[in-house]
Amino acid sequence: MAPVREDEDDDLPVVAPPNPKLQRWVDLLASLLARRHAVTFEELVHDVPEYWIKFTEAERASDDVTKRKLKDSLKRTFERDKDELRAFGVPLESEDDEDGTTNGAYRVERKDFYLPYLCFAAPGGDVVQPRRSDKYGYQSLTSLTFEADELQAVVDAAAGVRGLGDPLLAADVDSALRKLAVDLPVDAARASADEPRVVLSRARPDAATFELLGDALRRRKSVAFSYHAMSTDRTEEREVEPYGLFFLSGNWYLAARDRGRGELRNFRLNRMGKVKVNALKAQSADYEVPATFRLREHARSRHTWELGDGDATPVEVEFHGESGATMAAMRLGRAVEGSPNRRAFDVRRRDAFVRWLLSFAGELRPVGPPDVVDMYRREVEATAAVYSYGAPPAPASTATLPARGTAKPDESAVPSGDAWQPKGAAAQLRRILHLVPQIADGEEHSLADVAARIGTTAEVLQRDLYSLVTRYDAPAGFVDGVQLYVEPDRVSAVSNHLMRPMRLTVPELCALELGLAVLRAHRPPDEYAALDRARERLRSVITRLPADSIPDGLYGASLGEHGNTAHLAVVKEGLQQQRKVRLVYRRSGSATPGERILCPYALVASNGMLYIVGYCEREQEIRVFRMDRVEDATLLGERFERPSTFSVDEVLQRGKVFNHAGSESMRVRYSPRIARWIAEREGKALAADGSLEMEHPVADGEWAMRHVLQYGRDAEVLAPMALRERLLDRLRLMGG
Repeated sequence: MAPVREDEDDDLPVVAPPNPKLQRWVDLLASLLARRHAVTFEELVHDVPEYWIKFTEAERASDDVTKRKLKDSLKRTFERDKDELRAFGVPLESEDDEDGTTNGAYRVERKDFYLPYLCFAAPGGDVVQPRRSDKYGYQSLTSLTFEADELQAVVDAAAGVRGLGDPLLAADVDSALRKLAVDLPVDAARASADEPRVVLSRARPDAATFELLGDALRRRKSVAFSYHAMSTDRTEEREVEPYGLFFLSGNWYLAARDRGRGELRNFRLNRMGKVKVNALKAQSADYEVPATFRLREHARSRHTWELGDGDATPVEVEFHGESGATMAAMRLGRAVEGSPNRRAFDVRRRDAFVRWLLSFAGELRPVGPPDVVDMYRREVEATAAVYSYGAPPAPASTATLPARGTAKPDESAVPSGDAWQPKGAAAQLRRILHLVPQIADGEEHSLADVAARIGTTAEVLQRDLYSLVTRYDAPAGFVDGVQLYVEPDRVSAVSNHLMRPMRLTVPELCALELGLAVLRAHRPPDEYAALDRARERLRSVITRLPADSIPDGLYGASLGEHGNTAHLAVVKEGLQQQRKVRLVYRRSGSATPGERILCPYALVASNGMLYIVGYCEREQEIRVFRMDRVEDATLLGERFERPSTFSVDEVLQRGKVFNHAGSESMRVRYSPRIARWIAEREGKALAADGSLEMEHPVADGEWAMRHVLQYGRDAEVLAPMALRERLLDRLRLMGG
């Protein structure tokens, strides 16, 4: 097959113009990898067609001023290419003289660029080794062996990160696994029933926003954006210094120092707009992250009443019930000597703490100090007054405008079926570097098959290839460092370079480390060793850049610990082996736990909580169980077969985890003071007066009361009347 020639230009698709930057990068990489020693810019010019064109144009200039300007422009292009390749993860080094000054020579060590030969220690003891090359410098690469449990940890971590639903993180873990899959058996790295499936928040952050913030973090550049503050319901301009990105309770946040307010704030990504990274002095950092800052500590889940800059007030609370929610609350705060049914809490926001107490429907009551007790009593009375006037008012009319900060309701429920694809030369280079090791054997390959292995479409890959090989102005006689041959449905390559995958980049490593961190929170302690070894293995195969350090939690996350990790391990084993599990489970509002025999079908994570979905033998139907309410779990010997007709989607109602036969529903009106938060979370439209009405499925009356009471007087049950009357009776008891 002949390469595309200049006289065949008319046959090329008009949607795939050449990408000069991609061409320069590939040519520059090939030139550097072809040499064992450092090479000067003047030598590199002869290997990169675009450099050579500009260099000869400068040499032909009629006057010195023009010649100098053209050469300066060429050198700036080279400097930008160097910086961008380094940012991509290429270990491009500048060689220094003995006195420490740069002598203008550059190199890329093959052993630092290419992935080591990865071996796999199979459970039976055999070590599977990849095919090696003894030419073109590949023999200098080292070997690294992954144990079976380490590799499984990496695969599980990748599945968990995919489940978080962010397109950039998914792209990073998929890119990392494709590199590892060249040598290791990770092709089957797919999320399975025993991995939590995550129900995504309806308003997802824009992928471009995530990409810009990630770039700003790596280069320590300030960022300006418009931000819709839910507390004021206003959009304001902000300028910040990004410290880190974290994922919490189903949403992505940016931790950053707000320059206008002079303090550290958290910003939800899906409330940002018009994000711009400071373009001045692109190669210089605008700020430094304090050495004492730790993203994981900063991002850990806190109750609203714990937040604030003021002094904390000790509040003593008395516990009167034994429901699952109350028993969980008993683990918070600190013990009060001589009073086993009391706990002390350090409170910075009293109003938020009072509403938190309300959500327990009378099972928690403050006993001091007096001002907090009075505040609690007043809130109970004000909430009771909402239900003291009989039937609720007529439903408010619904506005046609979507809630601020949310997607349109008819668009938010179903995510796009198209996989998100990163754009630009860097994304194209990533795909090219995945491609070449798979096709550089001189044989022709199906374009569709290769595209599927790379995780893109044949159309996207074809555009990448045409963009690279179509050189309208390349000097005659130039031989490309990497030769790619493209037909409508076939592709092949001839290359001495890029035949091994590139090492993992820092973003790819961070994405996998995020997955391992999430796994660690859900795994029993005896599995920590394998997870930690996997983490160290991954760190040994990243690119080594000059002065490169792995950011402290660039993609840090705090998802909380959902229940007992030992119980979760039992449930996951039941899922994997399709064995029944005996649960000791405390229902919401129940004073004592009960026993259930369950056939576990799936794990589902929603709004920061983990649920088990399975067939309950006592109820003889599929039920959903919250993991943090499981008080014991035992794996049984009896096996079951998961029905082929089972679908998690059928268990999810309006994006929530719910399953209960014959359940009722309640209609709730949220006041304008809080409605915009609910609307953003649920993807709903506000009414003309700023309020929101919603239907909620109800299987548990105690849950329904606690849900409404957490908002105090700002939430009112409109129907059914029996629940309104029950709420009023409970509020009278709470105020007595």
